[in-house]
Order: sequence, then C-alpha cells, then structure tokens
Amino acid sequence: MDFDISLMRDDRCTLVRVKGDIDVVSRARFEEALFEAVESGEPMVVDMREVTFCDSTGLNAIVAANRRAGEHGTHIALVALPPRVQRVFRITGLDKFIPIHETLREAILAFPSTTP
Repeated sequence: MDFDISLMRDDRCTLVRVKGDIDVVSRARFEEALFEAVESGEPMVVDMREVTFCDSTGLNAIVAANRRAGEHGTHIALVALPPRVQRVFRITGLDKFIPIHETLREAILAFPSTTP
C-alpha cells in the first residue's frame, strides 16, 4: 500500500493524517512530518485510522517526535489506531507514555489547557 501523510492546522492543534504502512521505507517522510508539526508549537494529533502497519522504525519516529514535543512544551496524542496497530503500542508499552484516543474530539479535550 502507498504511504501518504498530510498536515492541517487550526487554532486547537496540528492534525497529522497518516495512510498506509509506517515502516523503514516511509519512516523518513513520517518523522519529517511529525517534527514539522512539533515545530509549530501547537499540540499534535496523529490520526492513524488508515495506517495498515507500523514497525519498530515507525514506533521510533513517534517516540522521537514525542520527546521533541516535550522539549518544545507541547503534546502529542494518537487517534483511531486500528486494532493491529494498537496492539503493537500495547505490547511495547508505548500506550502508557503517548495518549491514544478513539476520536479527534476526545484527544483535543484531553490536552492541557493553555489558558491560565
């Protein structure tokens, strides 16, 4: 399956939509897009509903982006992981460090408020 990624920004977050396999072939594009989104300084939601596979290189890209987000004082959440992909996050324990939500709305509401 082809890999595709797109970024959309609004006043609440940067939405990264991913489609296809996240693996050694697509990792560079995936990581570059995640880092670009982190640089915006807004919270980032990664919509993974159309991800068909995620290997360790994809997991590493997400971990690196999460680390960079923390350095920039922002947050990452994952949304709508297919069961096969969600299983990888559970097995590795990454679901304990990177929030996973069912919907975009749920993810946005879970971000810490930026207003005092």
